[in-house]
Formats: sequence, structure tokens, C-alpha cells
Amino acid sequence: MNTSYLRTFIEVINLKNISKAAEKLFVTQPAVSKQLQLLEKDFGAELFKKNGREIIPTEEGYLLYKYAKNVLNEENKIYSLIRRDDDKLYGNLTVYTSSMPADYYIHDLIIEFGNLYKDVSYTIKKIDSDMVFKNIEEGFTSFGFTGTPSKNKRIKNICIAEDEVVIVASSEKMKEFDSGKITLDKLLDQRFILREKGSATLQIFENYLNKKRIKLNDLNIVIQAEDNEIIKKFIANDVGIAVLPKKAVENELREGKMFILELEGMTLKRKLYYVYQQDRYFSKIEEKFKEFMITKHKIEK
Repeated sequence: MNTSYLRTFIEVINLKNISKAAEKLFVTQPAVSKQLQLLEKDFGAELFKKNGREIIPTEEGYLLYKYAKNVLNEENKIYSLIRRDDDKLYGNLTVYTSSMPADYYIHDLIIEFGNLYKDVSYTIKKIDSDMVFKNIEEGFTSFGFTGTPSKNKRIKNICIAEDEVVIVASSEKMKEFDSGKITLDKLLDQRFILREKGSATLQIFENYLNKKRIKLNDLNIVIQAEDNEIIKKFIANDVGIAVLPKKAVENELREGKMFILELEGMTLKRKLYYVYQQDRYFSKIEEKFKEFMITKHKIEK
């Protein structure tokens, strides 16, 4: 039995689709179909069936899926033990990440990991936290970086950093406020530039408003954007005020281009997470990156 066929089978079952699995594995759809046929021939059993447009495992297929992940994980361990060449790692690591980790943390992690494994290339996909979880749950990736923890019990959350969420205004706008403070009533009169739905920053601020019995729709939202850098440009042009991670505006705060508006009683902390699905097969590169993250943050498996 060719264990590479097991990898193909796992991806087809994860994604419930042959063409999506082929796209992820960088092979043709006929190649995936052929490997599945050979697996069924080897086992002498039907391993999957169609349910509408989705492909789902049969009873025998589910049994193979369950044990195939263990087989491939053990294969990785065997190679590591026998070869003793952990510095030799080849291939591409695709990183799904929300905006905050992507903009301010991922580059340091990639550089550090890259110093250990110099032959690995990287593809970084910047999406919001909800989409990172969706991609993990649908099998497009085994891990990602987010601004909120997952509620899915199968996904493990490792905190990699902590930051504060603050209300930010331009230096020109700050002239309207005494001592850089703002009341809740005054806040409702402001024009807001906010992150898009699904953003962890927006979720944290919305949770705070809900505790004050204020709905997000009660605010005068003039712009919603998917990127902190775009929002900062609007702030600089005095289009409105915004709610952003402090890390995102530390340069502007230091240079006096922007200021924090202090709202009494509002202290919003946010954490950033490395998240991964515990019961899913990891490629050798993904496994090494997971070990790197766990060791770096001193987390027990």
C-alpha cells in the first residue's frame, strides 16, 4: 500500500470533494481519482460514496480514515528517528492568518522557523478569524493564527501574544476633547471607521457595547474595512475615529500623529492564538511547525 494514497484519501474525506483535494495537493483531479481507485482495489472495499455533491466515507472508509491519520503520523516519526536529519525539511507551508497576527507577528515567526529549516517556502493567506476556523474545520488547513479562540472542542488554542484594543483619533480630532477623554454619550455622536464582520477586534468592541446595552448599529458607522492600514489612512484624514489594536498604531502614537481616546471603564484586552485541529493528520512540515510553536510558547501537548 502506498502511504501517499492515504494522504490523498484523507484530504478527499476532509474536503468532501475530489477537485478541492486535487487543488490542495497540487495534483490533477484524474490523479486523485486514480489513487482512490487503487486504494479501493488494495482493500477490496468501497471506501466512499456520493451524497449530493459531497463525498463521504462508507463504514469501511471511515475506519480507514480513522487509522490512516495514525499511520501517517507514525510514518513521520519513523523517518525522523531513522534519518536523524531534522534540519532537512522541504516543501511549502501554507499559513492562514487573521489580520493582526499577519501584520505584526507572523514575519518574526516565519523568520525564526526559517532559520531552522532553510528549504521551506511559505504561502501566507490573510483572512479574518472566522474564515481561519472555517478553513480548519473544512480541511483546507490543519492550523492557523487568529484573534479569538475557537469554541470547537476539537481545535486547540495556544496564546502567542496579548494586546489592548483602544479607541484612536487623529491629532486634529483630539482638539475636540479635554485631556483625551470621552464619555459614552459623546462616543455615540462620533463617526466610526470599523473592521469588517468576523474581525476579532470588532467582536471585542461589540461585546463591550452589548454590556452597556448598546448595539453596533447604534453607532454612526461611515466605513468598514478589512485592513488596519486602510483604517489608519482614514483616521489620518480625520474621516472618523476607530477601534484598533494598540500594536497596530504604536508608531503613530509615538510620533504624535494619532492619540488614544480614553473611555471611562473601558479596558479591552485581546489575545492572539495559534490554533490547530488536534485529531487531524499533519504533514511533516506542519508537524515541525506545530512542535516549534508548542516549544516556543512552552505548552504541554
